[in-house]
Amino acid sequence: MLKNLVLVIKANQEYIRHSKKDFVDVEPELNSLFETVSEIYIPLLNMLENLEKDGFTSKIGLVLPPVLCSLLENKEVQDMYVAWLDNRNALGEAELKRCADKPDLLKNVQKTIEANNKLKTDFVEKLNKNIIAKFAEYYRKNLLEIIATTGTEIFMPHYIDIPEVISAQIEIGLQAYRKSFGETPDGFWIPELGYTPGVEKLIKGYGYLYTILDARSVLLSENVPSKGIFFPARTDNSLAVFANDSSFDGFMFGEKGIVFNPVYRNENRDIGFELDVEKLNPVMKEGDFRISTGFRYWNKCFTDEENSVYDAQKAVECAKNDAVEFLKNKSELLCKAAELAGESAFVTNVCSINTDKLRQNWHEVIIWLENVIRNSKDYDLNITSCNEMLEKQFTFEKFKPYYSAESGTGYGEDLLSSKNSWMMRYVRKACERMVDLVDRFPNDTGLKTRLLNLGAKELLIAQSSGLAKMIENDEFPEFAEKRFKDSIIAFTSVFDSLGSNTVSTEWLTTLEIYDDIFPWMNYRIFSTKK
Repeated sequence: MLKNLVLVIKANQEYIRHSKKDFVDVEPELNSLFETVSEIYIPLLNMLENLEKDGFTSKIGLVLPPVLCSLLENKEVQDMYVAWLDNRNALGEAELKRCADKPDLLKNVQKTIEANNKLKTDFVEKLNKNIIAKFAEYYRKNLLEIIATTGTEIFMPHYIDIPEVISAQIEIGLQAYRKSFGETPDGFWIPELGYTPGVEKLIKGYGYLYTILDARSVLLSENVPSKGIFFPARTDNSLAVFANDSSFDGFMFGEKGIVFNPVYRNENRDIGFELDVEKLNPVMKEGDFRISTGFRYWNKCFTDEENSVYDAQKAVECAKNDAVEFLKNKSELLCKAAELAGESAFVTNVCSINTDKLRQNWHEVIIWLENVIRNSKDYDLNITSCNEMLEKQFTFEKFKPYYSAESGTGYGEDLLSSKNSWMMRYVRKACERMVDLVDRFPNDTGLKTRLLNLGAKELLIAQSSGLAKMIENDEFPEFAEKRFKDSIIAFTSVFDSLGSNTVSTEWLTTLEIYDDIFPWMNYRIFSTKK
């Protein structure tokens, strides 16, 4: 019996205005995006290249939201990333002088500069500045499984009574994946794994074959599938369902999670927050936001100051050992599952990892991941993707999933809390108005079409649950609040302009340039489906 292990990397990204006019206001958010490019996306592509050269065919799943694809395909953002690397290395030259008499720190400065130089070379020469195009290449080679998602990170349970809104989000996502990857993926990732009954009909209606739900959706259902979370099941309309192992997050990031091994690099100790601002030119200047610089010299050993300097070689060895321990753990788990699975052709365990958590906590994750893939056969594990297990999809057991989410304590309550609940009344009213506008202006052209398309884009941005989560978690809350209010105000202006039949073409053109996401937008995606 095959013991399948599915590894899914889930990226997150809010839309960031990236004009020079807005650069200072959004610099911390762009810094986070570029750090994820440096820590996750480019190393992941290098890992795929190494595995391909060595003949490995194991496939991981990757969820790249359309907003992220749009930003990384934008030439202005690509050029900003190159300049960002140059600024970091200019800071590195100053750090070489500052740490000249501290050999252990100096070694880390040099390694950081070398890493930045390699990132720039890879990005410009190997990737031609287009990361998404390279991911698409590995997808076409069947060495990577791209999993689709909605246009923005909408929490579907909040809108299940307005199906036009969820359909619009799925449809714009589908169009985005066709444009970025040339085809529609087989699988669909529900944002925040936020399931509520009825969602499966909308997903299946757009041709997707499977989705992934939180394990609670399976285990708390009225008719729990006989093989539990270790074998796919299907909904009444035969959308295949795989269960995400919710214990994996605790294994990685829990109190005793492997990311907190003391030899790993401490991502919370960055000179951007420790040195005087005058020593941080050209990355930041007096009066700028404090941002991370990537120059981090310490490990996670908090009890022994003498041994707290980061040793990259020790961290690499630890990542390799942790990969082996992970494989042993999963092998034992799936062996037990196989004993209870009867005559099944396979058992499976789905583990998803969030890129934001990885960037903030684990510098060595790609080393760990590559070693998991390279050593998986030694532990009788088959690292594969969900779409490889759909051959007998219509024989899977049927069940009715239970309400669930990966956010909050399992039901997404942090997305409608005392901090952020004020957002919902505005965005839901905008949703109702958008559906109404489509009915009132079904076949308009010219200026009205431009207005309606802009309104649709601004509404999609405002619907993102990521903005509510940023406010709840105090992660760039000012940016999240401003981004939400800007979109709601822009949508309201569109609504008022259509009502009064007057519009400022200068205002419209300016906003079209600033919020240039989804340039193919057709506002009729919000029409009532019959």
